Amino acid sequence: MNRIWVVDDKIPVHLLGGVGPLPLRFEADVVRYLIENVEASEWEEPRVLELCRELCGGDFSATFFTSPEPMLRALDQDAAPPHAVVFDWEYPGSNENANRAALDRLLSGSFVYAQIYTHLGASTVEPHVGDLRDRFDGRLLPTKGKMNVTAAQLREDITQAWEGTIGGEVADKVRREAFGAVERTLIDIGAVSKDVLSAMAEGRAENLRHLVLAKVRDEIGETGFEALNAVLAGSQSAESNEAVRHLLSVWYYYFPIDNRVRRGDLIELEAGELGFVITPSCDLVKFSKKTGSRLTWLRTVRLDAVGVTALATAGIKINEIGGSIIAKHGKAGETVILLPNVPASRGSRGSLVDYVVLCHAWENRLYNPAPGGALLYEDIIPYSRRCTLADPYASSVIAKIMSVISSPGTPELPKGEVTRLTAVVTASAAAPAAAGKAPDAPVPVPASAIEPAPTPPASAEASPPAIEAPQVTMTDPSAAPSPSDLASEESSGGNK
Repeated sequence: MNRIWVVDDKIPVHLLGGVGPLPLRFEADVVRYLIENVEASEWEEPRVLELCRELCGGDFSATFFTSPEPMLRALDQDAAPPHAVVFDWEYPGSNENANRAALDRLLSGSFVYAQIYTHLGASTVEPHVGDLRDRFDGRLLPTKGKMNVTAAQLREDITQAWEGTIGGEVADKVRREAFGAVERTLIDIGAVSKDVLSAMAEGRAENLRHLVLAKVRDEIGETGFEALNAVLAGSQSAESNEAVRHLLSVWYYYFPIDNRVRRGDLIELEAGELGFVITPSCDLVKFSKKTGSRLTWLRTVRLDAVGVTALATAGIKINEIGGSIIAKHGKAGETVILLPNVPASRGSRGSLVDYVVLCHAWENRLYNPAPGGALLYEDIIPYSRRCTLADPYASSVIAKIMSVISSPGTPELPKGEVTRLTAVVTASAAAPAAAGKAPDAPVPVPASAIEPAPTPPASAEASPPAIEAPQVTMTDPSAAPSPSDLASEESSGGNK
């Protein structure tokens, strides 16, 4: 950890002199000049002098602000986010709500650790920020009193909290690569004139923004699955189980910052139930015109004791989990799609729960009057979004739902035939193993050794044409019933 920002109004920058307004931020060299040339008695708070002296040397790259506003402005201007921020609590004209809002913006907009350091003490500040600490998963460190903790102790506490995270080198590398991908995409798209792009986008800047972001995703997302598989293939332990769940939740779901309804949203219905929005994205952009003012979703059921019992009562028995979320799940077959590790509340992964989507539980609601443009969440109150299933999972789930609901049905094999074919496969697989070697490959026969069939006399009666065996084409291997699945069914359940 080396990039630290300090936000404190007791840094005597007014003693720098000069003409005109002071800058919004002060680099370490400027504050070091104050440390070396301003008498300690002129520093209003000795602890602030001590902190500045501690951070202006060594391996730290410190930046100083005298209030939260310029700090937030620096982030808005795309300054590299710091690794940690030391945040004073009192400023002229400020109050608890303004300080809390500043911390909220800082923590929600950057991967950064924040340390409140104030002469007021923890008992005064904590009632205003306790919920922020829960929301941001420990990145808001416990409040420290300036009179209780020295600058050296404060630095050590921040360093210990920060170590072991992906902050610093890893986070900075990700930022550089993502920033580079954005710039390369802008360079490519910038070859098209602004006037043409504006006309094509009908003057809507967000369309161009989404276009750029989609290309960035394409550029940096190709190795995502490979990287995730590599991570999950590593050594596992009891301690890593929850970490794996958290990582998969991050990979599957995200929390959009806008208020648009989108395909793949998990929306909060009545009684805490969730609906999975399946209305196409293009229809949601022009909601009233494209959908007849109806939003469509599928019901989900939570995978807990109550939910599993309710599913079994309805005839859906999940006795095993398939290899992917859209695979067959035991006797439930293709009736359900698994949604594991869904955040239990919006904006937080502190608690994760599992759900299944019911492929046949379609619901829709008419909204009249409906917006002429995009459907927003204020248009469908009291429903709200918990999170959104990311692509390619959302697209895969939608495709699976459509294949299930539109399936023409295929007659199942009789139970006896399933047993016979299973025995054939088992015996065939066991034969090479019993011989201790793989079956010999067929010996190629030279073409010259093959005698042509005799040509029948012209007067001979023409032979009947050969009858070709019917060919069976499997368009969706994942949808094919396995022998174990079919063997468990009664042959009387012939048609879907």
